[in-house]
Formats: sequence, C-alpha cells, structure tokens
Amino acid sequence: MTESYDIAIVGGGPAGCSAGVFCSRAGLDTVVVTNDRSTLRKSAFVENYLGFPLGIEPRALLELVETHAREAGCSLVNGTVKSAETDGNGIVLHLGERSILAERILAASWSDSTYLNELGVRTETESSGSVSVVQTDERGETNVDDVYAAGRLTDTHHQAIVNAGDGARVALEIIEELDTEFYNDWIALEGYYESYDREVPVGVKEIDHDERRNRIERATDFMSSFFETDRSE
Repeated sequence: MTESYDIAIVGGGPAGCSAGVFCSRAGLDTVVVTNDRSTLRKSAFVENYLGFPLGIEPRALLELVETHAREAGCSLVNGTVKSAETDGNGIVLHLGERSILAERILAASWSDSTYLNELGVRTETESSGSVSVVQTDERGETNVDDVYAAGRLTDTHHQAIVNAGDGARVALEIIEELDTEFYNDWIALEGYYESYDREVPVGVKEIDHDERRNRIERATDFMSSFFETDRSE
C-alpha cells in the first residue's frame, strides 16, 4: 500500500513535529513518520524547554508535540523507514509493508538515517565526534533535490528546544519555496491589517474577539486535563 503526501517528515521528536505543524498549517498534506525512538527519551527530565518553568517529563513533552502535530492536521505513522528511492513522481519511503510517496522529504530522525545513503545524500563527520551528520545548505536542503534535513541529524545542538526551532526554520523555507507570497503563520485579531490599510497576508488568519476567547478556553481546558492525568508509571 502506497500513500501520497506533499511532504513526508521522518522523525517524531521536537524537530520533526515542529516542522510538521508549520507545513500542515500552511496547507501541505503532511505525514510524520515516528518510531518512538526520539533522543529526548534518553533524558531523565527536561528543565530548559521554554514554557515549562519547573520542567516537564520527556514522555509528556513528546506526547504534547505529537498531539500538536495531529491537531495541526498532520498524519502520524508509526514505523521505521527501511529504504528509500526516487521515482518519476517523487520520493518513496518504504516501511516494510507500507510505503509513502512524497514530493519532498524532511529527515529529522537521529536514530536511523541510513535510508538517506540510498538517495545519495552527502554526509560528513560531526564536529564533536565520529558520527556522520547530513550536510545541508542554508535552507536545510541536502545535495539531493527535494530532500531536506533538520535538527540533531544536521549537527544542530542536541537540546530539544533548539531542534524544535530548527525544524520550524526548515519547514518555513520549504513553504516559502512553494508559495513565495507566504508571509507568516500568525493569528491576528480581525481588522488588524485593515487598520494599517493592508491586505491580510498569505498564511495569516484573522479571528474576532469571541473566537479568540473560545480558543483560549479550549487551550486552557486541554492543558489542564493533560496535566491532571497521572503519567507516573
């Protein structure tokens, strides 16, 4: 069975899910492939991820980033990419009995990136060790057309929040390439741009005060419910 997407992101950690959120919200049909082996799981506790002043348990953080990706519209697929190849329609990722066809792929998994070798992606030895990392240009694209990489895989610092930012950065580069008019992924109050005699830019959504209050209530209720759940096991 082969499924088709605009972009396939390999890696369900902070880098991959962050990229997925931005790509999906920009209207790209996006899938995130995750094998539940994020490097973040090696941490006992996370105390430097912005927004959690007293820290957060790594599994809870990973659950939140995956939930965010789903809420943004991403499809999440559990599995490991066994091999990859290009064909006339894009890039095919093989996950055993399941295959994914995408126009572009973004590699964001540190655990196993050997499938990139089959595509001819160039690597080099990381600056602080002996592990091979993927070489990219300033936009996050590798030497192979339509193959991008972000996060720890590219020798980006291993801190989770840095990887999340790098995933978002590369996602925005891809979005801008596909839609040069894209301005931002931003929610603004209705009438904000009209007050400056401007059209609402591509990527910006305006909402009224009632919708703003509704979204605040939904977000608050979700987070309250999430942290009331016992995850100590």
